Amino acid sequence: MRKLVFIDDDEDELSGFVEKFGSHFDLTTILWPDDRTRLFTSAKPDVVVSDLYIPDDGGDRDPRSDKTPHNTTAAEDAESVAASFSNLYKNDQPLGHPAAEIRRAKRRLQAAMKALNAGRHLLDRQWSALGQSPAFGLVLFQRVRSQWPQVPFVFYSRKITPEDVIRVLQAGAFDAIRKGALKDEEVLARLALAIRSRWSQEELKRLRDHRLNVNVTTLPRV
Repeated sequence: MRKLVFIDDDEDELSGFVEKFGSHFDLTTILWPDDRTRLFTSAKPDVVVSDLYIPDDGGDRDPRSDKTPHNTTAAEDAESVAASFSNLYKNDQPLGHPAAEIRRAKRRLQAAMKALNAGRHLLDRQWSALGQSPAFGLVLFQRVRSQWPQVPFVFYSRKITPEDVIRVLQAGAFDAIRKGALKDEEVLARLALAIRSRWSQEELKRLRDHRLNVNVTTLPRV
């Protein structure tokens, strides 16, 4: 059986993963950060799967993480985000010339993107206040890659967002799966693809270079 290491900071999530997928892999679970010393003492796995939103283990933080001090409260930030969304459709005028409508649509889209970014910033602050951050998940990924460069790494997280998916794939993770978004057999197929990818990294890069998203195509069954 192929060896899989699963890392999470929630014991219930670890137990649930074992219940769903334990019969398909030689499975090792790591409770993060309590069991972090066990991660590199075991044999090299065929794939590493980890939650993205994990606590800081006291090591180096992601240098790209936000270090700007916050001078507002969470309630004030939430009120500001709500106001941004409320203002999107204020003072709408009757339909006019098509060119004017296009300009207005573009301005509305820009305002919506700003509001979404503000909402994401607020969400990041709240998770960080609880001791969890996607930055810590990326730090863990970099450590695993430095220890086992050829081992594919898959993020498997309930809180992962589209922005997170883009960020972790750009960082070099093989895949990012949101818990609950796929059936168990589909998750198994994604993990199987990650394991089988160990002999075809150059081919996968070529496919991605041709804008083919190999992470969402029809995948082989386990």
